[in-house]
Amino acid sequence: MNKKALQDRTIVVTRPEARSAELSSRLEELGAKVFRVPSIRFSRPADAGPWKEAIARRDDFTHVIFTSRVAADTFEALCSEAGFPAASWLSNCTVAAIGSATGERLKEAGIVPSLVAGASAGAGFARELIEKELLGEDSRALLPGSNIARPELGAALREAGIRVTSVPIYETREEDPARAEVLFEALNRDEPPDAVTFASPSALSGFLGICGARGRKLLESPSVKIVSLGPTTSAAVRSEGLEVSAQAANPGTESLVEALREALA
Repeated sequence: MNKKALQDRTIVVTRPEARSAELSSRLEELGAKVFRVPSIRFSRPADAGPWKEAIARRDDFTHVIFTSRVAADTFEALCSEAGFPAASWLSNCTVAAIGSATGERLKEAGIVPSLVAGASAGAGFARELIEKELLGEDSRALLPGSNIARPELGAALREAGIRVTSVPIYETREEDPARAEVLFEALNRDEPPDAVTFASPSALSGFLGICGARGRKLLESPSVKIVSLGPTTSAAVRSEGLEVSAQAANPGTESLVEALREALA
């Protein structure tokens, strides 16, 4: 890709603060001006009971499926806090992950996933797991994730006769509206961005929450491109009556950057 492929373009990154550095740096390398407007943040759940129960039953699970890098990060931290490495728990389990970033994070923790989904997610990933015979009717799967995790993956697995335990190990919350001030200041100067990126449905809902009517008006503008990280996020954008200009082919930074380049060409 041309080193200045996004020269003089202004792009809004809505990823949580702790997750935005890689994408923001890459965009700036390509000449873009980046507005960091984190729309969601993560915290530990108020009720730790389901997680403690999962720990007590950890030998019962045959599979653990991670749907995000945040889930992998949090799972590793919680295992460490409980007094054992995540890798020791998962050494006797089949591990699967959605997204290359999730897979890489697991490998950093000494956990090698049997399957890392590229473009598939939700029900599609469930089918892929079953078709590759990585899951069967005797499987008992743990899905550690957000308190607002989408239900499609678990539902598809249950329909296939697999016993599934979904455990919220972190909460996804809307950010402070003050995080949108940098964007509003640009709008007050009549300097709207060229594109807004969303990596999840929760990032979209958080953006609409902290930016209100001005944020929706911005996303409805034909001059502003909405670029999503994948099909689930694109579906959420369309459900809000908004248009997706481009979608990343795979859930990774370079794929999202390429989608931005195409949308803004």
